[in-house]
Amino acid sequence: MCEYAVLPWTKIIAAGNISSRDCALIEPMSVGFHAVARGQVTDNEYVMVIGCGMIGIGAIVRAALRGATVIAVDLDDEKLDLAKRMGASYAVNSKTENVHQRMQEITEGFGADVVIEAVGSPATYVMAVDEVGFTGRVVCIGYAKNEVAFQTKYFVQKELDIRGSRNALPADFRAVINYMNTGNCPVDELITKIVKPEDTLQAMEEWVANPGKVFRILVEL
Repeated sequence: MCEYAVLPWTKIIAAGNISSRDCALIEPMSVGFHAVARGQVTDNEYVMVIGCGMIGIGAIVRAALRGATVIAVDLDDEKLDLAKRMGASYAVNSKTENVHQRMQEITEGFGADVVIEAVGSPATYVMAVDEVGFTGRVVCIGYAKNEVAFQTKYFVQKELDIRGSRNALPADFRAVINYMNTGNCPVDELITKIVKPEDTLQAMEEWVANPGKVFRILVEL
């Protein structure tokens, strides 16, 4: 690690009145914002976001800001509650509910216009293709470590657009900054813990043991 870094001034984006602590949320949220841009989400569309971690929450916020009806899917009720507060119109617990049945009910049988996969497991990749509607868009953020087996006929029959999404562009960073400057972002709920450098290992071990309860851990120097 270093104290200083040299960067071209054109790469610097001013964060306005956002504190240095809260600035730590800009980068992960911008990844979710970028996925929404990749999905070309517009108003009056149904957007299904699979995974309500930090990046998924970013996608939920951006899609809601664009006027879409957002359907959040996760295994954890606490994350789903947060997703509702962040702009999701519907929350579906894939552990206790039939996701396909709920999606059909919500979208009146059409499926989602856009599905954003923010988990990175074979099961959620397949779910994304299953639940997107005809001529829909699937945006993949998560990395699936294992091979994924698809019924590729759905790619053709549904005339799908399947897109990858990685990192973010300056426009995404600016959009997150604008959102955070409104004061509507519940920062305290998204920063799970602030630790000293000497406590970093313990914090990481707690995260590994219970990843579903952690959004963001900050190391305070």
